[in-house]
Amino acid sequence: MRRRLYLLLACVAAPCATAAGFLEWLWPKHDVQIIAVTDATPVGALRRTVSPASPVYYSAINVGYHDFGGIIAGEKIPPRDQVVKTIANVLAKQGYLPANDAQPPSLLLLWTWGTMNTDRMYMGGDDIEGRQVNRRQLLRFMGAYKLGMISKDKSGFQDELFTSGQLFRDADSEMLDDLATEDLYVAAISAYDYTAAQRKEKVLLWTTKISCPSRGLSLPETLPVMLALAGPHIGRETAKPVSIKATEHYKPEVKVGDPTLVEFIDSNHLPVVDAPADALKKSSTTAPKKKKK
Repeated sequence: MRRRLYLLLACVAAPCATAAGFLEWLWPKHDVQIIAVTDATPVGALRRTVSPASPVYYSAINVGYHDFGGIIAGEKIPPRDQVVKTIANVLAKQGYLPANDAQPPSLLLLWTWGTMNTDRMYMGGDDIEGRQVNRRQLLRFMGAYKLGMISKDKSGFQDELFTSGQLFRDADSEMLDDLATEDLYVAAISAYDYTAAQRKEKVLLWTTKISCPSRGLSLPETLPVMLALAGPHIGRETAKPVSIKATEHYKPEVKVGDPTLVEFIDSNHLPVVDAPADALKKSSTTAPKKKKK
């Protein structure tokens, strides 16, 4: 035991490189794992398939960064312009291009990103873990309703019936059940009919939600990878939540690929406006917590 203690102290007291290795062992960085789920409305399902060979054009509203769950102080927020450019590049690779004078928009896109951390209620005394009070929120965002784990819309009776009464779970259900207890980075993109929006009518076509366990990761570095991994599923109905991991053998490049598209996006003004600051209001006023390790 004493020898182990000496070895541990030696690691801490070693040169910078060794200390860095020790910290990586203590708090290891994890591969990026994303959960992507897309819901298309009946109207959206009738739209033609979008691809680089058959693109559609959009204007967009940037809702920006938000904390959708519990708040953790000290989260690094990527610059607005950097995120908008990344989203535009990922969308272009799938056939969604920014509108211009020659190509008017047929879609109005709304996008947002941020965190959806676990929110816990502490009873005091010896209670150091607390009770998670927003597990259903995380499950619903990750599309657990497509696996029969929870209702799609908020309903207390159905939620209790699904989450407590599910006797048989497959690997996908077990995975989401575990991820619903972790802090998440999230992003969401919704598409509306542009012509209807001009008439002040909301005609939703589809919504894509992307989530990623955030432990050991940084949002500015992780968000581009999240979006790139989810790219093929943006705007395309998924039968169930799709899980994808970025390993050392598969590091997605957040590039459009086609030089013509790259030049098109780089040289044109993106038709993106920012939503009002209070466009999304938090449903709770949870006090900030300590920064996660």
